[in-house]
Amino acid sequence: MSTAAASTQARPLTSEEREAFRVVRLVAFQQMPYYAAGLFSLIPVAVPGYGTWAVDRWWRLYLDPELLVGESAWTVREAGGVLCHELNHLLRVHAERALALPQPYRHDVWNLAADAEINDDLLDAGVELPEGVVTPAALGCADHGLAEDYYEHLINDQDNPDDPDDTASAEDEEPGCGSGAGLAPVPGELPPSHAVDGQNGVDEATGGLIRRQIAEAVRESAGTGRGTVPAGLQRWADGVLTPPKVPWHRVLRSLTRQAVVEAAGRVQFTYTRPSRRQSPGLILPSMRGPKVRVAIVLDTSASMTSADLLAGMSEIRGVLKSTGISGDRLTLLTCDAANGTPQRISRVENAVLTGGGGTDMRVGIAAADALRPPPHVTIVVSDGDTPWPDRPPRSKLVCVIVGNEHAATRTPGFALTATVPSGAGS
Repeated sequence: MSTAAASTQARPLTSEEREAFRVVRLVAFQQMPYYAAGLFSLIPVAVPGYGTWAVDRWWRLYLDPELLVGESAWTVREAGGVLCHELNHLLRVHAERALALPQPYRHDVWNLAADAEINDDLLDAGVELPEGVVTPAALGCADHGLAEDYYEHLINDQDNPDDPDDTASAEDEEPGCGSGAGLAPVPGELPPSHAVDGQNGVDEATGGLIRRQIAEAVRESAGTGRGTVPAGLQRWADGVLTPPKVPWHRVLRSLTRQAVVEAAGRVQFTYTRPSRRQSPGLILPSMRGPKVRVAIVLDTSASMTSADLLAGMSEIRGVLKSTGISGDRLTLLTCDAANGTPQRISRVENAVLTGGGGTDMRVGIAAADALRPPPHVTIVVSDGDTPWPDRPPRSKLVCVIVGNEHAATRTPGFALTATVPSGAGS
């Protein structure tokens, strides 16, 4: 694409340009009909001399009119492909994803990576694009990857001191795809509240609704078998339509560590070892923090599988090990409703799945409370289908609910609660 710098500020399209844009948008719709909600939400703005097309965060399309009408214009099908390309920067939230890169990030490198993530899917769908567009293969990468992986690959290559082609950023020389792609704003980019031909920009909430509408259309089109829906685009739609999952391992680690740190912070005064700070005529006590003891109560009823137990235990043991808790300061107990005397075991792999009747984790919690010396933290791993104690135990209670998100809402308010998907340990 052209490397010319923008010579004027953004302006509305002329009547000729507006008519040409309508034709291009219709062609884009014919190529990818499931993009309709997005294509008709873009607000075109002319930026003469910019050398390419770009988007901002408010779904405004900045286009160089020379590429829309005139001798140097793209073909209608190529322009329709570029329109789908720019829309994809907004659908794939490249601006937000760029903020998660190691800062400061290279705008020019991110532009290449984001373009490559888009273009292989468009080409798979049979969309025409101008000659020389960036693809993963051109970057030395496999198709259908993520822009973040392409970015890392490019950065690693350019950081090679033996590479003679390693140069400084070319942001100022090449026009980018705009702030909507996570790049520098187009020269003369309009403020968020500015209306173009009576149209205000698309706000974040509305943009989210448009993405979801397009994702549903993509899934429906893929399900009917009409047309060509690239596999990468189907994965994108699935990601939009699938409810975001809480990273359970991170939550569990955080709660376990929180309980241990809280227990460790319960310092006591002791005269066994006097304080180094002395006052005339006084013997001052020193402060001593407890060596935290942890009891882990495992639900071994019929509804719990070995994979479920391992799912919770693998993360818990990793946290406890990192905080220095092991050996005689860690006790494992197994429990179900039929087993009134919980087993004490040294390894979770040795737990016996008794499978008796139902589940009553109050038995296990009470048994943990009765240990001598008592634990500071009691961690219960269960499917949650159990009665819970009405009063808090002496130790801090952490409830790890496996494969039963609804049961997590029934744990007592004095406990810390995390949920783990069933079979996550398999």
